[in-house]
Amino acid sequence: MSTASDSSALTAEGTAAYRRQVEEAASALPSLPSSPAVGILHDTALDAVLNEERIETPLSFTELPHFPASEGTLTMGTLGGTSVLELSQPRHLYDGHTPREVTFPVRMLAAASIDTLLLTGTAGSVNPQFARGGLMLLTDHINFQGHNPLVGPNVEDWGPRFPDMTEPYDPSLQRVAGDVARDRGLSLQKGIYLALLGPNRETTAEHRMGRRLGADAVGMTIVPEVIAARHMDVQVMAVALLTERHLTDDDPPAPAEEGTSLRTARSQLHRLLRGVVAKLGTD
Repeated sequence: MSTASDSSALTAEGTAAYRRQVEEAASALPSLPSSPAVGILHDTALDAVLNEERIETPLSFTELPHFPASEGTLTMGTLGGTSVLELSQPRHLYDGHTPREVTFPVRMLAAASIDTLLLTGTAGSVNPQFARGGLMLLTDHINFQGHNPLVGPNVEDWGPRFPDMTEPYDPSLQRVAGDVARDRGLSLQKGIYLALLGPNRETTAEHRMGRRLGADAVGMTIVPEVIAARHMDVQVMAVALLTERHLTDDDPPAPAEEGTSLRTARSQLHRLLRGVVAKLGTD
């Protein structure tokens, strides 16, 4: 971001600068056809949904004014009649970036008039019924990151000062995901995500806390992006790939190395997202 220090300042001037930068980045994106238009923001470790035959316009991050990263590509394409803008999340809170930098891609996509945001990330299961290598559709979350992208002056044109977060994950999108999973024979759990700051792995006491609070998985991403999207009235669906399993106080976490179960889960996640996007274009 060219003026990151100014735009991240939690002042009226910093907020105005941030808004201008978001809107200038959005104006550099190709014009979206009529709805639906979906943004997909995924973990860098997870596969892209669009393949080469579906990509119409690739844009390097360097071509997006003020974008808070230079390495990476945003791709635009179509899938099942749905316009798709897809990119990997280049910034995370645990790397020391500000909430505004982390949510810049979401703000940009929302300013470009996407209807729906699909998010993916990795997490560790604290629910004994959820296996490593499974997929969890987020139904709610608990924010223990100590950060919120809405702190500071509000941009009224983006959303209200106090947005309702009682349903951050759209129920209709959850039903679509459930239908797609059932039709394609995919295993899909539903659960609550506990967001911690990281970057260290959680302690045994934190896993125990998560279970007692009602969480099914713990992770370090997704939540800031969800808050920013809902603030701008974008519908959200999020899926976590469970790379670890934290069961009892005496058991160490399962190793996070790639294995058959994780490769299968990555493939299933890819099929699920493609199915959801295609279905949105036909509904």
